[in-house]
Amino acid sequence: MEENNYVQPVGGAPEEPMLVIDQEIRLFLTETVKWGKFLAILGFIAAAFLGLLGIGFMFFGSAFKSQLPEEFAFGGLIGFIYLLFGVLYYFPSKYLYDFSIYTRQALSIHDQESLVYAFSRLKSFYKFWGILTLLMIIFYIVAIVVGIIAGIAGIMA
Repeated sequence: MEENNYVQPVGGAPEEPMLVIDQEIRLFLTETVKWGKFLAILGFIAAAFLGLLGIGFMFFGSAFKSQLPEEFAFGGLIGFIYLLFGVLYYFPSKYLYDFSIYTRQALSIHDQESLVYAFSRLKSFYKFWGILTLLMIIFYIVAIVVGIIAGIAGIMA
């Protein structure tokens, strides 16, 4: 007896061709789910470490101020930055974890809604990293331009 692996098109329009999740695609998705869950759990651990490190710098950074040169006495600021990175790292990990959980659920009980939600989480994962990558590229371009301008100003002074 063959399983019904046909995925209904969004909107249920009868003229649209139906997608088929065959055994090969099922195997690929099953393996992707395992790696996605593994990477998501590592992401949660990294986010927790960054958050704890940030909190540590914020609360205990002042204890090291006397031992550090004055230009390194930004414990609160460094702690806040680490805490921010921890929070930022949590979200893509959550999106990837949700993708893994809901894809596994969709494959095991043939649930179309779970599969749609899983892929919406995967879209959010890539969108988050895409936006963050664009912001980092803009930051690097601005930093390079400011560095060049500061270098030229230093030579002319």
